[in-house]
Amino acid sequence: MFFLIVPICCDKSTMARKPKKSPPPQASQQPGVPIKNLPDKPPASQSSPTLEPIVAFYIFLAARTVSAFYAPIQDCDEVYNYWEPTHYLNHGYGKQTWEYSPQYAIRSWVYSGLHAAIVALSRPLPVVTTKTCQFYFLRLILGTACAACETRLFAALSRAVNPRVGLFFMLAMLSSAGMFHASTAYLPSSFAMYAGMLGTAAFMDWKGGIKTAQGIMWFGIGASIGWPFAGALALPWLAEELVLAAITGQVVDMATRVLDGTVRSMIVLAVQSAIDTFFYKKLVCVPLNIVLYNVLSSSSSRGPDIYGVEPWHFYLRNLALNFNAWFLLALLSFPLLVLHHLFRERARRGGSAGAQTFLRTLVFITPFYVWLAIFTLQPHKEERFMYPAYPMLALNAAMTLHVVLGYVGSTDPRDLSSHVPPALKFAAVMAFVLGSVDLGLLRSAGIVTAYGAPLEVYGPLMENGVGGEGAAGNVCLGKEWYRFPSSYFLPDGMHARYVRSAFRGLLPGDFSEAKTGFGVFPGTWLEPAGMNDRNEEDLGKYVDISECQYLVDSRFAGRSDDGEEKVEEVGVHPDEPDYVRDEETWERVACAPFLDAERTGTLGRLVWVPDWGIIPARFRRRWGEYCLLRRRSLAPSVDPQLQAADRAGRRSAFVIMLVHMDGAVFLPMMPNSIKKPDRALDLSKAARTPLLEASFSASFFAPVVFRSLEMEEFKLWARKNCNPERVKEISQQVEQRFRDQPKHTAYGALLAIATAWLLIATARHFLARKQSSRPGSPDPEKKPAYNRSAGSKGPDRPPGVWPPSDFKRPTASPYPDWSLEHTKPLPYRPFRYGPQYKVTMGLRNMDWDDWIEIDNHYPRFHADKARRIEDRGSRCCRTAPEAFDAACELVEELVDYLPQRYPSLFRRTGEGKMENLYSGERFDVTERPLKEDPMQMAARMVQDDLAIMLEKPDGQYYLLAGAILLAGFWRLEDKFGMVLSEIHTSGEVPQFKEKLEKGMMNFFRRVKPENPVLRNNYFIQVDDQLPWSTSIGDEDSEGIGWYTAEKNKAIEHHYFRSERQSLRRLPRSGGVVFTIHTYFHPITEICAEPYVPGRLASAVRSWGDDVSKYKGKERYQDVLLEYLDRKHEEQVADGLDLSKEEEVRAYPW
Repeated sequence: MFFLIVPICCDKSTMARKPKKSPPPQASQQPGVPIKNLPDKPPASQSSPTLEPIVAFYIFLAARTVSAFYAPIQDCDEVYNYWEPTHYLNHGYGKQTWEYSPQYAIRSWVYSGLHAAIVALSRPLPVVTTKTCQFYFLRLILGTACAACETRLFAALSRAVNPRVGLFFMLAMLSSAGMFHASTAYLPSSFAMYAGMLGTAAFMDWKGGIKTAQGIMWFGIGASIGWPFAGALALPWLAEELVLAAITGQVVDMATRVLDGTVRSMIVLAVQSAIDTFFYKKLVCVPLNIVLYNVLSSSSSRGPDIYGVEPWHFYLRNLALNFNAWFLLALLSFPLLVLHHLFRERARRGGSAGAQTFLRTLVFITPFYVWLAIFTLQPHKEERFMYPAYPMLALNAAMTLHVVLGYVGSTDPRDLSSHVPPALKFAAVMAFVLGSVDLGLLRSAGIVTAYGAPLEVYGPLMENGVGGEGAAGNVCLGKEWYRFPSSYFLPDGMHARYVRSAFRGLLPGDFSEAKTGFGVFPGTWLEPAGMNDRNEEDLGKYVDISECQYLVDSRFAGRSDDGEEKVEEVGVHPDEPDYVRDEETWERVACAPFLDAERTGTLGRLVWVPDWGIIPARFRRRWGEYCLLRRRSLAPSVDPQLQAADRAGRRSAFVIMLVHMDGAVFLPMMPNSIKKPDRALDLSKAARTPLLEASFSASFFAPVVFRSLEMEEFKLWARKNCNPERVKEISQQVEQRFRDQPKHTAYGALLAIATAWLLIATARHFLARKQSSRPGSPDPEKKPAYNRSAGSKGPDRPPGVWPPSDFKRPTASPYPDWSLEHTKPLPYRPFRYGPQYKVTMGLRNMDWDDWIEIDNHYPRFHADKARRIEDRGSRCCRTAPEAFDAACELVEELVDYLPQRYPSLFRRTGEGKMENLYSGERFDVTERPLKEDPMQMAARMVQDDLAIMLEKPDGQYYLLAGAILLAGFWRLEDKFGMVLSEIHTSGEVPQFKEKLEKGMMNFFRRVKPENPVLRNNYFIQVDDQLPWSTSIGDEDSEGIGWYTAEKNKAIEHHYFRSERQSLRRLPRSGGVVFTIHTYFHPITEICAEPYVPGRLASAVRSWGDDVSKYKGKERYQDVLLEYLDRKHEEQVADGLDLSKEEEVRAYPW
């Protein structure tokens, strides 16, 4: 923590040759004194911590990789001036700004071409499969280049100044939000920053001789290929050269070094101009054009100022935001070094060495001040203009911190800091450093979470069935034109277009896509129409909204006069309608949260603030929606997917898919021969594609699907191979082989038969369901006695229309030996061993006898329901008018079923009438009006919660009737009226969009009245309240969630909550009914059962991060897993035979 001041010497001997070794410093020399001619290896007591450059590189690379994949694009210039031209060079089309018009030519094709070459080289790589992959690959290369340059400067600082200064430099660079987005930005200013780091390291590092020529070359490359103004950073170093030459008299040597570096830079500039001339088809010097435009042509109608001006303190505020305390340290570097030299170093050292050290240190810190002064004086200011100076800022901050800590760590009695207890000094320093690091990381996290939506919502366009590679059409941008992440996020053939918005400036046009007769890349030299350098609007850049197949738009809520949030946007411009709410024209393909800066407080805009209930509302971030919309008339078809498959390089093939519940295996059969498959892919994992799923989507459990990808090629193959002559030839070959090798043929046939028998026997063994050891309990895995071979395919009908079915539920047989006092709850334990936790619907067939389960907990459930019906009423039980008939049908079904299944509890008293023999309640579904809501009536009959989903004309299923009284973790009032998908996404059900949504929607559409199914799930609860888990918050509060639960409560407070759900279609109304029976037991109770503790512990550990968050694992895992492991060990110690578990328990028991 306590350091020596940097020992930097600039006397004549250090410039001309390697300095001679000097004796160690005398004991009288105090810490903090700069020492002339330190020994090559300082004493161990004074040595500084070092870090190998290769280790530093890996650390920098890790940080820049995170930036490459997560940092949002913060400047539309990055997209339209660099990503789009690169896309044009790679793919033949893209957006063109006026700067690329040959009339102005103020953007270099060398810079874009270098990056386009990198993208082109990446295309053969197996991991680069889409244009979006190319985007992130190039970003990764940028991050790697930045990490390499940072490592070079770090090594030079550590060697020329002090290793601790190098470490502080690294800390500032890694933790700052400014470097987080500048490091991988595709901008000339970032390129100039890379080159500037190499140039600074060359000027700084005199090991092996003075490297002036190399330094000038790097700054020259950054200025010519990157940004011309970045050359200003080299001025302090050139001034140092002049001063040194004047002091030492080595003017010729200095002139030689400067001339060498200048010639190298001019060669680079000449090559660049030649390449740009080739592209523009006229003689141009782009760096000169940039300087002329920004400096000499500036006026009220032209020049950079027309794009906006900022006050003088803009960069002070911006750098304080992006570098926090590091920026303060950087600003203090000059005055602090002056004070240090005047009041400490001269007094303790004297002579010329101190002055020489001070002067060279002054050169190190000057570039940042020069850059800040130049751009503070410019009226037009943008954040990216500071990028080249970011490493200089970090260098200044590291030097300042080094000096401050040298003073803080002083033991000189004359220094006030020497009288402060070391522990207190250490605490203060750590608080400052860690606070700076934390602020930087919070700022970076805030940027990613607040503004990352534009990099997310375009993703579905790359999927088959939505857009897919090779898809044609337009993605239109209105007010969100400046957040477009580039055409790399669009499938090949799909273009970005503009619809008019409130913006009245000049939008980009399109590079010419002319090919025949125009040579190579004609879009680089053909003059585009409608371009100007005055930012005047060109109406030719817009298309009519009718030409848009997709549209990207954002939506932010406003506030009413009373301060309450309202849905309508405020101040909506007539050219910016709310497309997101126009659901008749547009449907949402993907939406992501986007920070609503107007409604978010200052803290939420500056740094990441968690959306936790404990955070006061005024500090929380407010969100809008950023959406990719699709025109509803645009129906995806299979043919574009097949075309995309061909463009992706897939060979023509027949595809045989053997489909079962968990996925499919497909075997490619190539034309002209039937080949042994190289691999079998499980479609439930990576190989499942929309194309393959589309092949069997007509059936819930499809058997064998045989599909041709190119029928014409198949016809050719068939003509060649399926004629009588060919068949005769093949039969003769088989017969001849049998005659030549009869034993081999016979043995091969026997081996094939034996292998088939072995596979079948093995499959039967592992797929067989064991009977529960509990006598008399219905087996949930047992297939029902009646025929289900018809499958689950629903009738061909228009959405929202259900033709009544004549299906009649089979009469239920009485539950064997059922008793309200003695029939215990069934021991459902629906968890499996890890290490993998599979998120699936988990459906299995249901026997009609087992539709409703009632046990000896019925009195408690009945009392809880009656109390909650009285207390909460329609908040828990509700029926929409359009669902009234379905709810009445459900009651009719229960009145018919319950007396059959539980005759000792229910008695039928007439058509549609029933009496509860336990409670004395009488139910009559035939009377009108009904005495109470039909769902409320049904809830009183059974232990289950009940819900009915009904299909509307849009083909979506809505929750329109429910009696949700004992759900524990969710409320009917929150979900009522929601579409099926929204019910799950609003509850953040893990992997719903990725793995469940499509299958669930298909199931609901196709399920027949005669095909009921069951499923189970489970949760851990840390309180004993069945109806509502109070650990996640009060039932009537707004902010509910696991974050309110007390962490690691005693195991006695842990409960196992399991749900057994049945799903069936009502034959008359077509409603899909959920029944949800909750089983609620203390963890300590179920862990007394054999095998349960070990299996549950394995299951909990197998949860992924998303499932763990959903189930609240973080609040109870330590106590729960410790208890489960201990109970498992006790069972094993007591002689539990783990090999026999399959004989005792089978899922879901």
